[in-house]
Amino acid sequence: MPTLPGGSAAIVEAHRWPARSILKDGRQPLEHSVCATIRPIRSLDSFENWFDELDTWTEGFQASTSQRARIQSFALEHAFGILDGKDSGPIAVTLSFGTVERHLDHLAGALEGHARHSDRLLAILRGSFDRLRSRYRLRAFVEHLHMLKIPVGYLLTAPRFSTELKTLGFLQPDFAKVPAPTLPHIEPWQDLALEARVAGVPFERLIVTGVDTPEQLSLARQVGIPFGQGSAVVPAHPPLAQEGVEAAPVAAAAPMALRQPAVEGRAQEGRRSMTSRWVDVVRLWNADEARDTGEGPADEEGGTPPAA
Repeated sequence: MPTLPGGSAAIVEAHRWPARSILKDGRQPLEHSVCATIRPIRSLDSFENWFDELDTWTEGFQASTSQRARIQSFALEHAFGILDGKDSGPIAVTLSFGTVERHLDHLAGALEGHARHSDRLLAILRGSFDRLRSRYRLRAFVEHLHMLKIPVGYLLTAPRFSTELKTLGFLQPDFAKVPAPTLPHIEPWQDLALEARVAGVPFERLIVTGVDTPEQLSLARQVGIPFGQGSAVVPAHPPLAQEGVEAAPVAAAAPMALRQPAVEGRAQEGRRSMTSRWVDVVRLWNADEARDTGEGPADEEGGTPPAA
């Protein structure tokens, strides 16, 4: 559930689906829901829209790792449905490290199958670098996004860049999202802007999220934050419900064999070339990671999975 500064629950316009229909689990209570809303990202100078973020969360229950992967798969398919509209602008979806680690092939296949939308899709990654078990999978996925020319962002969970230097150095994101400071003073905002620059984040593509009060908006502008997200910038609004959009089955992590969609002619050759490059990336990172750290797909079996 989204929150306002101080921890109070925010009232957000959202579309709600019964969780059992998304998760394909008849045991899920009827009152449990999967919710989605559109949160625009806008310039704080011109209020020009950069992109819309499709944000999802659960109501009435905490999603397990496998449920979270299914919800994120649903969000990705829903985003593709939105992008099918001729008038829709760029849209972003958030994917956790855990989902990427476990279901890399599924995500790559979905992106390949909707490559016509890659010029209007953005990916926001989130997770703990220290809890990664498969760095080569995450790196391969980022490289695949770059091949498709999909911008990659990183979502920080606190308004501090100093604690995320390893993650930022590993991902080298095209943009970053960071929560807005909650204290009503200029100093935390100045520290935030300074840390972002020192951390090497492209400051011209820095997004501060949770800008929900006029005071926060004013402070963000004073320190030159370029982009903002929150009710003080522009209110969230529910996405249109789409018939026939479901969470595709998410298989367990498997060897890196990428499914190829059936296409013809030059499009088929282009897709085969892209797939070949993707397999090369996977093999490269698989070999390097296994040699340097002793890690490989077999090492991921068993144990307690990290939180996404």
